[in-house]
Amino acid sequence: MQLDTIISTIEQANPELQMYDAQSAAFTSYAEGAKAWEAPKVGAGFFMTPYNPSMWKADNSGGMNNMGTNGMGSFMIQGQQMIPNPAKLKANEKYMQSMSEVEIANKDYVKNDLFAQAKMNYAEWIILKKKLYVLDEQEQLMNYIIKTSEIRYPYQQEKLNSIYKAKAELAAIQNMRLMFESEISWKRVALNQLMNRDKSIQFDVDTSIVFKNYEAIRLDTTLLITNRSDLTAIEKNILVYKNKQQYENSRLKPDFEIQYGHMFSFGNNPNLFTLMGMVTIPIAPWSSKMYKSTALGINYEIQGYQKQKEAIINEASGMVESLQWRISSQKKQINIYENTMLPALQKNYKASVLAYEQNTEDLFVVLDAVQALQMAKMELLDKKQQLLLLQIEYEKTIEQK
Repeated sequence: MQLDTIISTIEQANPELQMYDAQSAAFTSYAEGAKAWEAPKVGAGFFMTPYNPSMWKADNSGGMNNMGTNGMGSFMIQGQQMIPNPAKLKANEKYMQSMSEVEIANKDYVKNDLFAQAKMNYAEWIILKKKLYVLDEQEQLMNYIIKTSEIRYPYQQEKLNSIYKAKAELAAIQNMRLMFESEISWKRVALNQLMNRDKSIQFDVDTSIVFKNYEAIRLDTTLLITNRSDLTAIEKNILVYKNKQQYENSRLKPDFEIQYGHMFSFGNNPNLFTLMGMVTIPIAPWSSKMYKSTALGINYEIQGYQKQKEAIINEASGMVESLQWRISSQKKQINIYENTMLPALQKNYKASVLAYEQNTEDLFVVLDAVQALQMAKMELLDKKQQLLLLQIEYEKTIEQK
C-alpha cells in the first residue's frame, strides 16, 4: 500500500474522526432549533366561583325587598404564549453554529496527529525492511565464511574457536531478523488500526525513500498560523465566546407574553374575557447583575485564548527552526556515512577477506570487518530513519496539507 492510500483510508474510516463529524452535526441541529419559541400554554377551570354550588345559579324569586341574585362564578378557558426577543434567538442560533465550527477545527487537529502516526509507522517499517536486506547480505556472507572455515579446518588452516564465533554471529543475525520481523508485524497492526479495519489484514509498503529540503524553507509565520488547526480551533473558540457574549448581552433585552382568557359566567351574568400583554424587565439590578458578570467573565476567557494562541505560535516557530537545523545536521551525517565511512569499511572488509583467502590474515579479523560493516550500515539506516521522522515532525508542526 502506498502511504497516500493509507492516509486517505484513515480520513474516511477512522472512528475518531467520524466522532467529530457527529458532534459537529449535533451542534448544527441544535442551531436549527435555537430560534424556536416556547410551547403555548392552555388551561381551563373555575374562576372566582363560590364553594357553595347553590350560589352559582340566579335567584329571581324574591319579593319587593329581595330583588334576587344573578348567580356567582364562572368557568374559564385561558391561553398564553411567550414571544421571545428576536435578537436573543438570533444570538443563540449564531452561538450554536460557531460551536459546530469548533468541532470541525478539532477534527482537523486530530486528523493531523493521526496522519503523523501513520507516516511514522510507515517510515519505520521501510527502515526495518531495509535492515532485513542488510541482514540478508550478512547472513549469506556468514554462511560463506562458516562453510569456507569448515573446509579449511581439517587442513589446520583454521581454528575451531573462530568457527564457533562465526556461528554465534550467524545466530545473532537470525535473532535480529526475528526481532525486526516482529516489529514489522506491530507496524502493520498499528496501521490497520488507524485505518479501522481487520488488524490481521496483510499488506506491504513501498520502500522508496524521499528526502525533502525542508531545511532550506524560510519560515512564514503567516502560513504557520493559517495551516495550524489548533490555532484555527482557538480562533473558533474565541468566536464562540464572542457569540456567547452577544447572547448574554441579548438577555438584557425584554421578552414578551400575551394571555387571553374567556369566562363562561354562571347565572344571569354576562360572559367576560381578559386580554393581557406582559414584558420582562431584565435590566432590573437584581437580575441584570448575572448577565453583566457573565459577559465580563467571557472577556477574560477570550484574553486567555489569545495568550494561548501567542504561546503556540512562539513554540511552533521555535520548533520549526530547531527541526530545520536538525534535518540539516542529519543530512550531513548521512553524507559522511555514505561517502566516507561505508566505502572505507567496505574496502577494509574486502582487504581482510583477500588476506584471509591468502592465509595471511586470521578469521577473527574478517569477522571484525564484517561486524564493523554491518554496524555502519545499520547506523546509516538509523540516521535515515531519524531524518524521516524529523521530516514527519516538521510536516506535523506546520500541518503541511
